[in-house]
Formats: sequence, C-alpha cells, structure tokens
Amino acid sequence: MIRKTLQAVSAMKVWVRLMCTLGLLLALLAGVGLVAAQRILVLHETLDHYTRNTTPSLQAVKSWQEKLAAIRILQAQHLMTVSAAEMDLLEKGIDEAHAQLRSSLAEHEQRLTGEEDRALWMAVADVTQTAMAYWDKLRAVSRESLSDPTRAEEARRLFTGRSQRLFAASAAAVEQQWQFTTDAANALAAKGRATYVFSMALLAGSCTLALLLGTGLAAMVIRSITRQLGGEPVDVAHMALTIAQGDLSAAPPAGSARALPGSVMAAMATMRGRLAALVGDVRNSSESIATGSAELATGNLHLSQRTEEQASHLQQTAAAVSVLTDSVRDSTVKAEQAHRLADGASGAAADSGHAVQQMVSTMEGISTSSKTISDITAVIDGIAFQTNILALNAAVEAARAGEQGRGFAVVATEVRSLAQRSAEAAREIKRLIHHNVDKVAQGHQHVQQAGASVRAIVSQVQEISAMIGDMHHAMARQYEGIREISGTMARLDETTLQNAALAEQGTAATQSLQGQAARLAELVSIFQLPQGPATQATPARTARDSLPVAPHPRTALPALWR
Repeated sequence: MIRKTLQAVSAMKVWVRLMCTLGLLLALLAGVGLVAAQRILVLHETLDHYTRNTTPSLQAVKSWQEKLAAIRILQAQHLMTVSAAEMDLLEKGIDEAHAQLRSSLAEHEQRLTGEEDRALWMAVADVTQTAMAYWDKLRAVSRESLSDPTRAEEARRLFTGRSQRLFAASAAAVEQQWQFTTDAANALAAKGRATYVFSMALLAGSCTLALLLGTGLAAMVIRSITRQLGGEPVDVAHMALTIAQGDLSAAPPAGSARALPGSVMAAMATMRGRLAALVGDVRNSSESIATGSAELATGNLHLSQRTEEQASHLQQTAAAVSVLTDSVRDSTVKAEQAHRLADGASGAAADSGHAVQQMVSTMEGISTSSKTISDITAVIDGIAFQTNILALNAAVEAARAGEQGRGFAVVATEVRSLAQRSAEAAREIKRLIHHNVDKVAQGHQHVQQAGASVRAIVSQVQEISAMIGDMHHAMARQYEGIREISGTMARLDETTLQNAALAEQGTAATQSLQGQAARLAELVSIFQLPQGPATQATPARTARDSLPVAPHPRTALPALWR
C-alpha cells in the first residue's frame, strides 16, 4: 500500500506534489481550527446560558426570599402600629413589594427551561398569590383594630395563623426553587469544566495528529523529489553546468550510478551520451555539408538562369494572348451591338405585322357592317313598298267615300309620295353600299397580301437575329476561353518569376549554408569528447542505440542549421 502510494506520488509533477502537501497541511490546520472553533462555540453557549439564564434566575429567587421577608415584617409592623398615617405608609410599602414580586415572577417565566422548573415556578406563583390575596383580609381587620381594640386580637390570630402558614408555604416553595436553580447552575458549571477539559484534549490530539501527518507528508514529498532528481540538487546542477560548458568528457558524480531510471540525473547522463554522439556525427558530416552546399549553389545558379529565360518567353506569349483577347473582345462587343439592332428590327417587323393584322380585322368589320346596312336598307325598301300599297288602298277607299274622304285621300297621296321617295332613297343607299362592299373586299385582299409579306419579313428578321445571337454567344465563349488562357499565362508568368526568385534565394541560402557549415564546425570544436575523433562515434553511437526512444542525431541537424 505504501509502495503504491509512493509510486502515485512520484508520478505527479513537482508543483502538484508541493501543492498537494501544502493543501493537506492547510486542510489539517483548518480541521484543527474548526475543532477549536466548535469547542469554543460550545463553551460560549454554556457561558451564555449561564449568564443569560442561570445567574438571573438565582438573583430572582434570592429577591423573592428577600421580598417575602420584607412583606412579612411590614405586615407585623402594620398590626402593631396605632397610627392611621403610619398604616398608610406601611400599606403602600406592602403594595409596592407585592407589585415587585409579581413582576419578578412574570419575568422569571421567560427563563424557564423545563417541566420541573415550570412546576416549581407555578407552585411559588400560586402560593405567593394566595398569600398576597389573604393580605387584603388581614389589612381590613388590622384597620378595624384602630377603632375597635377587640379586633386587634383577631388580627394577631389571623397573622399567626393562616397568614403564617401561607408565608411558610411560600418560603418553602421559594427554597425549592432556589435549590433547583442552584443545582442547575452547578451542573452547568460542571458541564463547562468538562467541555473545557475535553476541548483541550481534543485540540492537543488534533495538533499532534496534524504535526505527525505534516511531517510524514513532507518526508514523503522530499523523498519522491530526491528520487526523481536522482541525487543531490548540487550534483545535478554541477553536471548540467559541465554539459552547458561543452565538457562531455567529465565523469558523472559519484552518486549518479545509483540514480533510478527516469530520474533527472539518469536523463542528464543519457543526454550527455547522445550529445557526444551528435557532436561526433556533426564533426564527421560538416565537410560533406560544405561540399554539398557548393554543388547546390552551382545548380541553383543554372536553374535561376534557365528560369529567367523561361519567364521572358512567357511574357512574350502573354503579350500576344493579350492582343488576341482585345481583338476578340472588340468583335464580341460589335456582335452584341448587331444582335441588339437585329432584335430591334425583329421587334419593329413584329409590330408592323400586328398592325397589318389589326387592319385586316378592321376591314373585315367594315365589310360586315356594310352588309348589315345593306340588309337594313332592303328592309326599309320593303317597308316603303308596303306603305305605297297601303297609301294606294287608302286613296281608293277615300274615292269611294266621296266628299267625306277627300281629306283622307290628300293625306294618302302625300304618304304615297313619301313612300316612293323613301324607296328611291333606299335603292340609292343600297347601290352605294354595294359599291363600298366591293371596294372593302378589294382592300381586304390587299391588306391580307401585305400581312403575308410582313410575316415573311418578320420570320426572316427573326432568323437573322437568332444567327447573330448564336454568333454573339460563340464569340463570348471564345472571349471567355481566351481570357482564361490569358489569366493562366499571367499566373504561369507570375509562378515562373517566383521560381526565379526562389532559385536566387536558394543560391543565396546555399551560400549562407556554406558559411553556417563552417561556423558549425567551429562551434562543435568547443566540445570535449571522451575519446579521440577517430573512435568517438562508435561508443557514443552504441550508447545512443541502446536507448528506447531517441531520435537519430542527423534528424536534429536541420534544427541546428536553422
């Protein structure tokens, strides 16, 4: 169990262990403080109860005894006096004592703590109230003794009789209340002393436990930190300082051999071996880096020159594509204008066709109206003919009537004349209408021919507009394609320029790499390796390869170059 606990503590970070230790110590301190506060609170409650309840209760019971004794003395003086004025003063004192006693009993009721206490208080209150009520009878008899001396003996008898028994009962009840209150006060004091003793023992035990636990936790944390360091902090610092100064040949401290795997000391020993292997490899590879960087510089220079030539050719191609793009764009604009004009002509021709169609419809309406008028004229001609016949018949009938039908004959003659003129006018209108119908038929035929011609024109204009629209769309697609080609050429030109810049940067970087390789060799020379340059790599690499997780030293070279 302890070993598992130590392993769990060792797995924590140092700051976590320190914070946990400090937290536990603070928790123990807080626990001790809470225990102390709880015991102090108990003592405070006990003392508060004693101060607020027990002490006033003792004082109240004591005052009851004093009041009862004072009342009894005043009553005795009242019986013995022979002066009415003195009796008045004594009665006033007795009444005041009664009032104070009642008030004290009422106040004490608020401090009652149990059934027994309340029963004793009720006994005191009942017997005291009875005794005070009996005083009224005793006072009356004592008053009468001033005028009747024979009543003095009766007053003394009452005073030494029932009044004496009532006051004795009151004194006994008060004495019981006093004894109960005194016992409660003693019990409360004993409880306070016991609480004090228990609190001191509990605090002493809590402090001892907190001290032992704190010491154990501190020892556990110190042991885990020391095991994690693998030795004394001074030895760890000395080893780190020698490695920082580049001395990889210094022997490790004497205590490092006992360092546990995973400790700081063991990790620093591993780091020293890996660093020695790394320095050996860097020394062996610095010349190869310098040679490779020179070859890279030459290749980058040639690449930069070829990239610049390619960029020049791309710029010429981009210029030609730009000219072609402008030409296609102009053709597209003109085709769009022609398409708009053709659309306008097609619309105008369509409007003309609609107008001719409306004219044909109007001519047909005129022809229909003329035929209708001709029919109406024929009806009028028939009506005129019938009117003429009727007028002729009327004239014949008037002639038969003789002198009496002469006026009617004149009217019939006029009606016949009007009917003949109406028939003649109707025939003239019919002739004119037939003539107009013929003209309208000819006009309708001409209008239909014109409508057919306009429809043919509209159809041809629409075909031309469609052809121009197709040409416009085709040229627009060509323009978009050429523009994409132009954009691609521009991007290719930009990419080529960037490649040229990168090639120049690569040349500069390679030249800088040569200087850095020389500087690296100079920097690595400050390290002191355990063996000579010819044999240092083998043991170092052997120690390096035996480790579980270790990146190859060459993997770290780019980081060192950076």
